[in-house]
Amino acid sequence: MYNFSGCPCSVCGKPLSQKDDIVVCPDCGAPYHRACYEKAGACVHAGQHGSGFEWTPPAEVLEQPVCPVCGERNPVGAQQCTHCHASLQKKEPPAEPGGRAPQPERPGAGFDYASFYQNMQNPGAGAAASPFDASRTVDGISCADWENYLGPFGITYLSDFLRMQREDRKTSISLGATLFGPFYFFYRKAWKPAFGFLALELVLNLPTLFQLMQISGSPYAPGFSSSTLVVLTRIASVASFVMMIVRGIYGKYLYRKSAAERIRRIQANFPDSDQRAFVLRAQGGVSWAAVVGAFMLLMVFGAIFSLFLGPNLEAVLNMLYL
Repeated sequence: MYNFSGCPCSVCGKPLSQKDDIVVCPDCGAPYHRACYEKAGACVHAGQHGSGFEWTPPAEVLEQPVCPVCGERNPVGAQQCTHCHASLQKKEPPAEPGGRAPQPERPGAGFDYASFYQNMQNPGAGAAASPFDASRTVDGISCADWENYLGPFGITYLSDFLRMQREDRKTSISLGATLFGPFYFFYRKAWKPAFGFLALELVLNLPTLFQLMQISGSPYAPGFSSSTLVVLTRIASVASFVMMIVRGIYGKYLYRKSAAERIRRIQANFPDSDQRAFVLRAQGGVSWAAVVGAFMLLMVFGAIFSLFLGPNLEAVLNMLYL
C-alpha cells in the first residue's frame, strides 16, 4: 500500500505518520486521520469523484526521503531518520549488464486505487492487488498467509496487527470483544480466549445463582448468609465490568495470538503455498455456527442449573422481575 507518511490529512492538513490511524477514500485515494474523516462524514473531494478525480501526493512530499526502517518521511537532505535515527544514506544499486544502473521507481507512482478496492470487494480476483508488501510479516507469518486466514475485514485486522507490532504494544480497542464477550471470539474461531472468557462469565455469575438457590429454598444452596451473597454479587459485578474493559482493550491481541498459533500449525502441515492458502481460508475466517453453538451451550448450563432450584420458584420470579 502507498506510504502516506508525510502527506497532509485532507481535512486538518496535518502531516500523517505511520502511527496514525489512516483511512483512505475508496473513490479517489485521498488519505485522512480516521477521526477527521468521521468528523467530515464524507470525502472532501466527493464533488469531483464523478469526473475521474484521483488524489496525488504533493510533489514536496515525494521528494522527502523515506526511512527504510520505520517508513517515516524525513526533511530533504536529512542524514538520519528523525524518528528512529536510522541512516538515510542510499546504497548504490548494482549496475545492470551493459553498465546501466536500474532506474528507481518514482515514489507513489503506479498505485491503482480502482483495482485495489475492486479486489477488496472480490477477494477471489487474486492477490496481486493486496495492499501489503509480501515481504512484511506479523509474528513471523507472511501477510499473504494472514490475509488468507483472517477472512472478513482481514485487511483492517492485519493493518491493526502491523501497527501493534511496529509500536510493540498489545492494546487495540475492539468494540466487538467489548460488547459481545465470548461470542466475539467464537465468531473469530479464537477457541482458547472464547472458552476462557465463557468460563469466567459462568464463574462470575455463581453468586447470583447461589442467591436464586437460597431464595427458592433449594436443599443444595451453599451455607452463605444473605449479606455475604450480596457482597459476593457486587464484587462479581465489578469484576465482570473490569473483564469487559480488559476484553475490549486486549481482544485483538488475543485474537492475533490465537490466529498465529493456528496458522503456524497449518504452515507446518502444508508447506505447499497453494495447498496452504486453501486450508487457511477453510480453517480461518469466521463461524456463525460457533456462535450458535456457544449460545446453545449456555442454554444447556441454564437448564442444568434449574434442576438445583428449590420449590419456591415464585420468589425467584419476583426477584428477577423487581
